[in-house]
Amino acid sequence: MAKITVSNKDVEVLSEAMFCYYFALKKNGKLKQYDPQDWENVTKKGDVDAWCRKKGIFSIVSRVNSDPAFLSRLDKVSTFLIEKGWHEKLVAQQEKFFSKYRISGGSFLAMRADEIPVIYDPYKVYEVSSQKAKSAYGFRGTVDKDKWNPSDVWIFSPKSIQVLKKYVSKLGDSILRNDEYKVGFLNALNNKIYDLFQKKLLYPVSLKAPSGAVKITEENKRFGSIKKIVRFTQMRYENNNQDAKIGFAVDLYDQTTKKIIKKNEVVGNIKTKTVKSGGARLEVEVKGGGARYGSMGTENYQWIINETDSSGITSLNRLRSKHPDLSKYWGSGKEWLSRKNLLAEFKKDPKKFAKEIEPYTQTLYKHINNSPWDSATAERSARTPEEAFLNKTHAGEVAVAVNDIVNKIKRDITVENLFDLAASQRLSAGVRAEQLERRRNTVSKDLESDLNAIPPGSASVIWEACFYIVVK
Repeated sequence: MAKITVSNKDVEVLSEAMFCYYFALKKNGKLKQYDPQDWENVTKKGDVDAWCRKKGIFSIVSRVNSDPAFLSRLDKVSTFLIEKGWHEKLVAQQEKFFSKYRISGGSFLAMRADEIPVIYDPYKVYEVSSQKAKSAYGFRGTVDKDKWNPSDVWIFSPKSIQVLKKYVSKLGDSILRNDEYKVGFLNALNNKIYDLFQKKLLYPVSLKAPSGAVKITEENKRFGSIKKIVRFTQMRYENNNQDAKIGFAVDLYDQTTKKIIKKNEVVGNIKTKTVKSGGARLEVEVKGGGARYGSMGTENYQWIINETDSSGITSLNRLRSKHPDLSKYWGSGKEWLSRKNLLAEFKKDPKKFAKEIEPYTQTLYKHINNSPWDSATAERSARTPEEAFLNKTHAGEVAVAVNDIVNKIKRDITVENLFDLAASQRLSAGVRAEQLERRRNTVSKDLESDLNAIPPGSASVIWEACFYIVVK
């Protein structure tokens, strides 16, 4: 018999689908008696339905039973649960989940986010709103719905479904009827989802593979007093790789006491990716693994940096002026990155491109490091030596645009705005009043002049992210 392989995509789908089944078993008091080897005899939809009816959980997981992505992987479930060790992880997740939320009476319907029926799917409101924002701000594309709410599994009560049906229909129509983009429509949905959660009627859950004891956190709580302050820590634009890393640290701030209650809650980097097909994205890496944050495309982070503080871009343009013969590469305005033009020339003739761009790459590197770039190691690690120059040049432009922001508080806020999008907090540029207020209460003496030089908050908030529960 051929060995069954379980890919990363299989893990994604099966961890979500099985969370629903294990939730149903736990809620109905059947989890302790359940044997994961049951799935060895489940090979088609009829088997799934019969097993669920026998366990008394059919009404909770009926949507999962018809989920094509899950049904196409039935042959992998037993391997996933037993050989890959996910049975123990899922049990631990449910024990922690039920100990925190005390879910007992009432009926619920659990499903993967991809399978929410259109009629009450909150993501449909986001998609309509995002299209409206795209037109209002002149963006080429929309921001992925997972940035607004990255939940993998939604657990609905009948009451929450009834409420969301009305909200999805009403808000979708209101957004379309309004000529102007208004963030208030999405805020109304955010508030309603949080309200339903507080009433124990709705649970949007984002799943992370647990490493050790299961932890549960709640993100984007309405009216919560604990907020995040993000600090820029260092710029790493190093010899032996193709990227740039914007170092950051996240402190937890209590708005009630106006004090930082925990420094360095999260420490990591926002780095440029080095894959040609997606090499222009920025991706968050955090120390110690664990929670995985997302990435963002060039249009989003160019807008955030440019609209929050463009002094680093001004510095970048001064460096470009030293290479007038390369002006065909330069981006400008809201598309200030050269990546698109760099890639176009690279595709035409990689060797010619690398030779032509090297002086500019060296200028970027020397500006950050006061020493020349020895490209040998990066060239060996790249798919081709020339691709190392493509990625390192793009990375250098990002490095200068952030590192050279003159006002250090605004540099912190720029990095905070980048982190917020990657971490599914909000899509915003500029300086919000509450960002200034938190720093006014915590800033060190040497940065007071930078803080006082910033006028009252002026920001573009395209949307605030929605409430979700992280189970990791």
